[in-house]
Amino acid sequence: MKEKRNKTDRATSGAEKKRSSPVVRGIKKTFSTIGKVLATCFFIMVITGCIVGTVLAVNVLDYVDRDSNIDLRELQLNYTTILYATDSETGETYELQRLQSADNSIWVDIEQIPEYMQKAAIAAEDARFMEHEGVDWKRTLGAFVNMFVKIYPTKQGGSTITQQLVKNVTGDDAVRVDRKVREIFTALNLEKEYSKQEILEAYLNVIPLGNGVKGVQAAANLYFGKDVSELSLAECASIIAITQYPELRNPFNNPEENKVRQEYILDEMLELGSITQAEHDAAVAEELNFLKEEYIEERSEVQSYFVDYVIDEVINDLMEQKGYEESYATQQLYTGGYRIYTTIDESIQKSVEESYLDESTFPEVRNPEPPQSSFTIIDYNGAIKALVGGRGEKTGARVLNRCTGITRSNGSTMKPISVYGLAIENNLVTWSTMIDATRHTYTEYDNWNPVNYDNYYGGEDGYVTTAEAIRRSTNTAAVYVCNQLGPRTCFDFLKNKLDMYSLVDSRGENGKIYTDITLSAMSLGSLTDGISPLELAGAYQIYGNGGLFTPTHSYTKVLDSEGNVVLENKETPTRVLSEETAVIVNRMMQGVVTGANGTGYNARLDGVTVAGKTGTTTDDKDQWFVGLTPEYVGVVWMGYDIQQEIHYSVYPPPIVWKNVMSKIYENRSSGSFPESTKVVAREFCTVSGDIATENCPSTETGYYKASNIPGTCIEHLTTQEDDNIDENGINQETGQPWWKVD
Repeated sequence: MKEKRNKTDRATSGAEKKRSSPVVRGIKKTFSTIGKVLATCFFIMVITGCIVGTVLAVNVLDYVDRDSNIDLRELQLNYTTILYATDSETGETYELQRLQSADNSIWVDIEQIPEYMQKAAIAAEDARFMEHEGVDWKRTLGAFVNMFVKIYPTKQGGSTITQQLVKNVTGDDAVRVDRKVREIFTALNLEKEYSKQEILEAYLNVIPLGNGVKGVQAAANLYFGKDVSELSLAECASIIAITQYPELRNPFNNPEENKVRQEYILDEMLELGSITQAEHDAAVAEELNFLKEEYIEERSEVQSYFVDYVIDEVINDLMEQKGYEESYATQQLYTGGYRIYTTIDESIQKSVEESYLDESTFPEVRNPEPPQSSFTIIDYNGAIKALVGGRGEKTGARVLNRCTGITRSNGSTMKPISVYGLAIENNLVTWSTMIDATRHTYTEYDNWNPVNYDNYYGGEDGYVTTAEAIRRSTNTAAVYVCNQLGPRTCFDFLKNKLDMYSLVDSRGENGKIYTDITLSAMSLGSLTDGISPLELAGAYQIYGNGGLFTPTHSYTKVLDSEGNVVLENKETPTRVLSEETAVIVNRMMQGVVTGANGTGYNARLDGVTVAGKTGTTTDDKDQWFVGLTPEYVGVVWMGYDIQQEIHYSVYPPPIVWKNVMSKIYENRSSGSFPESTKVVAREFCTVSGDIATENCPSTETGYYKASNIPGTCIEHLTTQEDDNIDENGINQETGQPWWKVD
């Protein structure tokens, strides 16, 4: 039977072959191939679907029920750092300036944003914003379908305000499924954490609005020159009209397109019941006055030299006190939401700025180009009140500030702070001590032979009083006293007590040692690197406040947005000289302005007591005047950025100082310098320098420590008197001063 079945099978097979034509066989083969392809595609789709599903599942699981990765409270910090000033008359603190971040954003609270602006944003971008929970699923589905079937006449976005906020904050706008999933679930989480008002506030502060600005406050400033709170309905709708295509629809680039979109938004607001028909019609009819570009340039404020310095000082302090890298410190300053309380007196700052824009402030010189100049003002607590770092118009932010950004030799302004104050403090000299003003060669200092600019080397005997030496700025006398003190003593006092940090202790360079511990540096200001005008102002405060020193500073404290102290300047004044020494030196410097042969006589102010000191470097390359009033220290520097001699008819700095300070004192009164009960006035003999008697041919009034009054003059005794008078002027017969008659 088995054999029979095999034969039968073979017979049948042969019959089928006979019945199968080539066409049939081709069709079968084709369908077989198609089937294999379809099966393969099916399996590929299944596998791909599994992969995509897995990716989506991972993303979903990664974001569902998680806290949002966006902190809106921290976001606010990334926008606005505010500088504050204090009104000198009322003592009230007010906002001075906001520092804009690199993307020109200014954060503003929702309470300051008009309801019109809020409603316009909702009408334009997300009509169901108040209803959904972060994602408008209907719009999302519609946008998806519209990609394939044109339901809507134009491309329809599905992103809500919350989703747009996520995209703007993260900067992630890649066209990928995983990005969209992250956006959706981040939006859902945001809505769980924050109120609609908080989300809307953040959105209105971060949206790009053309011309490099973000947020409605910055846009209001740019396009209308207004605070956002002052905008009309029409202006609000115009700004929101920019959001969809910022570069196309901003009113500077295309006002017509902006108008079309503005009216569309107003129509939507009307349809939603956000505004009335009357409000709608009035807004449509309102003529919008956009700022012209030339006007923008005119009104754009270049921050002051003072603000420049505040920025520099805060960055430096963040680096020194917090250990920040410079880049991070800078980022924190601009985007850290800090509240910086400055020391500026804005009225003084503006007054000095106006003076430095006025060419009549500066005496003419004989140079082809006028010299540059700076003006620094501090009070007697080290607080900086005004800084103007150059004459003429300031052209940019953080440009060269010659109050703080240059260091130059300070000439004779060095003498009172390095030599005479210490000498009086240590009882080495008094007001009327006769100092050798003749020329000497100092062999231990490379045979240095200092000279006086006016070729005056004392009277007939070659001596000058301390007060006269300061008044006439006698170099040889200052060098003589400095040599007695020792340059190291002077240097340590300046660097360690008065924060003159630019002074050079010792520095090797190209096989040569540079140092400021020399007679020429400490007595005449011939410094290696020089000092800044701000350093000099800080040092001179001791002669207007009774010998106290406080480091100069442009701010009192820096707070974060939560009120925590980040930085603080609360240093208490340090006594560096006795009260009586400071009072005496101050009176000596008043003579520079009011006395005979005083080098600063052109700095006199009506109704204001002025103490001062001039300073000029070799060949008149740098010129200085330090002027003290009972309220302020003011420092003028004049010179060229690339040094050259200044040619003049009348020494300029005291004139500049007077022109500036007289305007400041136009609307304010002046007090008086501190006095001391430990300082006494006495008549002294101008010949001997000792306390005068009736026999002295010439006398002046001097001021002395009560504990260090010179002896009585014995140079003008008669021969008979001289026989009985000892070296202290005591009559040996009576035991009384020789001039006293019973």
